[in-house]
Amino acid sequence: MKGIGIGPAGGRALSRMQGTKVTLAGRTAFLPNDDVPFVMQKLTMGQINAIPKDRFSVALIEVPTRMGMAGPGRGGKGIKPPRLSYRAKDILRTGGGVTGFVRAPSVTVKVDDDGTRLHNTLISIAKQITETADRFYDKTLVLSRNQRTDPPEPDSGLFYSPIDDGSMTDCIKKAIAHFFGEKETCKIVGKEYKPVAFCLLMHDYFIRMHIMKNTTRTPFCEYLLKHVLKEEMQFTSRTFTKYAQDHKDAIQDFTDSGKLKINFNVHAEPSGKPLQDAFHEIGYFFHNSKYFTRLREMRDNMKGFMI
Repeated sequence: MKGIGIGPAGGRALSRMQGTKVTLAGRTAFLPNDDVPFVMQKLTMGQINAIPKDRFSVALIEVPTRMGMAGPGRGGKGIKPPRLSYRAKDILRTGGGVTGFVRAPSVTVKVDDDGTRLHNTLISIAKQITETADRFYDKTLVLSRNQRTDPPEPDSGLFYSPIDDGSMTDCIKKAIAHFFGEKETCKIVGKEYKPVAFCLLMHDYFIRMHIMKNTTRTPFCEYLLKHVLKEEMQFTSRTFTKYAQDHKDAIQDFTDSGKLKINFNVHAEPSGKPLQDAFHEIGYFFHNSKYFTRLREMRDNMKGFMI
């Protein structure tokens, strides 16, 4: 596969310009230049490691698999969007507190590989890739939903209008990808959490924000299992409820903003209360997500309606 250049029109128009032809690890490849700031191509891990990280940024884009995140509708059987890898092999990081799906440059990419496997890559001139990769992920999630041929499912009944189930599902999937990537646990403020703990804290945050019409745990758990979680990350409603009961003393004030003051505009700092710190950081992600920003804009606009 030759490199496909993405022209300077902000990713809206694909160009067959290939960028600058170079030799990486003994093989031909293409790197971005001023005319072609982004190049998508398949490279070996040796080629990826040979890219000068002081000049170029690289994101690995994983081809959808059966185990990938599915679009809402039929858990595990929807059309899976390409996902940006978020394991140790990722070589870019979001900077300045901006949430994305790429990580900071490193000298090498640590991943098991026999040297011949080809990886889908998106290469950019340094620091341009974060916003582009984030937009790419958003668009693939939307494309996944729009390409489904199954009849649309009824509204989950979980969220108040004008929250859209599909957009909320996409937002949650981005949160899962951001915190977990390909792992079955995630580390938040220095502590490891399983999906059941993460989802409970996310549920409490949604309740705190008064966006949930149905706040009971079982329907929310069933919604996650059907539309959001990968097979290897799933848990039962009973496990979900039991975890909440086991930690009720630590989380009892999370849903009440009057009892627990948290500024979700800033990242969590270690407070000696791990679950509270994780709750804060998860809330920070959603509060600063594109979808929640759009919801606040809708809320502010509706205040002026004379109806």
